[in-house]
Amino acid sequence: MILKKNKKEYKFLAEYEKMLLQCIACGDCREAIDITSNPPKWGVCAVRDHSPGFEPFFGRGKMQIIRSIWQNKLELSKEMAEVIYQCPTCNACAETCVYDLDNALIYEALRAELVEEGFELESHKEMNQAMESLLNPYNRENEIKRDWIKNLEFNIKNAKEEKAEVLYFVGCTAALTPEIRSVAINTAKVLYKLGFDFSAYGEEEICCGSVAMRTGNRKAFDSVVAKNYELFKNSGVKKIITSCAGCYRTLKIDYSDIMEELNIEVLHTIELINDRINQKNIELKNLGIITTYHDPCHTGRHTGLYEEPREILKKIATLNEMKTIKNNAKCCGAGGGVKKGFPELSLEIAKARIKEAEETGADFLVSICPFCFRNLSDAIKDLNSDLKMIDLLELVNQAL
Repeated sequence: MILKKNKKEYKFLAEYEKMLLQCIACGDCREAIDITSNPPKWGVCAVRDHSPGFEPFFGRGKMQIIRSIWQNKLELSKEMAEVIYQCPTCNACAETCVYDLDNALIYEALRAELVEEGFELESHKEMNQAMESLLNPYNRENEIKRDWIKNLEFNIKNAKEEKAEVLYFVGCTAALTPEIRSVAINTAKVLYKLGFDFSAYGEEEICCGSVAMRTGNRKAFDSVVAKNYELFKNSGVKKIITSCAGCYRTLKIDYSDIMEELNIEVLHTIELINDRINQKNIELKNLGIITTYHDPCHTGRHTGLYEEPREILKKIATLNEMKTIKNNAKCCGAGGGVKKGFPELSLEIAKARIKEAEETGADFLVSICPFCFRNLSDAIKDLNSDLKMIDLLELVNQAL
């Protein structure tokens, strides 16, 4: 049965019509070569080695599905959603595209069409409903977001009541997950030690909406964007930093019109801190440890933040790089709603990354994303690995 829809009704795909029709199905995105391995390995795609191996699970297949939908040759369905959502939208496929297509943007548009037709995954629906009603996707009381502040030995400004030079946007994962709360605590300690005038919202902080955007629920996304717009506007803040790769990508790119209107600069915490360390010639203690660094997709391929974390890490530790790094780095497997919708797949992808990290001989696996921290920690535990997962800000705090 063919869906009798006018093309214009696909309002989310319509934005990328030119791009989705550019794909010539050459297959470069499917057969991407990891040239850093010896011998070279096929498949930078995070899902490739952990899927049934059929074309719809890879970039070329997804792009052909999207073209067929746009041309009314294929109908949206629950079965289609089950396949399309088994992708962390890491955008490794875009790195090999000769036409410079931004595949992740198109995949997200397709997901938005699926949600509009009622084919949202139940696990995602629950998550996005919680984000709308409780202001976080973890279905927890938002007041818990103030708990990490109680672990500080100094006071920080309340962003809703006091003006500050910098607003620290913590993000839901670091604020609400006890075992990852150290990210927020160490970030605040480093900001304090470096003399920054900063504030945070605590229990008033609203999810940036990344999970809704990545999983296609534009209604849920728009609802938190509207709330955050009012918060940011009323605060008068001109610089927002975050230690979460997902929040960083969302605030910097998906909120770009808002940030331009309000004249707000968005930085990852590590950019701000690296700049201060260099400007003030601040000496960092070498911790005498061996590390390897995982590039989160949202700070890497999505926004191009590669050098600053490494610059700091090389000052405080030995850095042994993995075989796949920077724009060729393998995904942790948590993004794009995969951890929520397909937890077993997400864990398998993370385990592959841990095995790659183990080959470096490092004691610590370092990242700058609480979500990567969470999924890679799960994989370390599942593999009974000797690797220790740590956020870069915790090491910086120790080195100051």
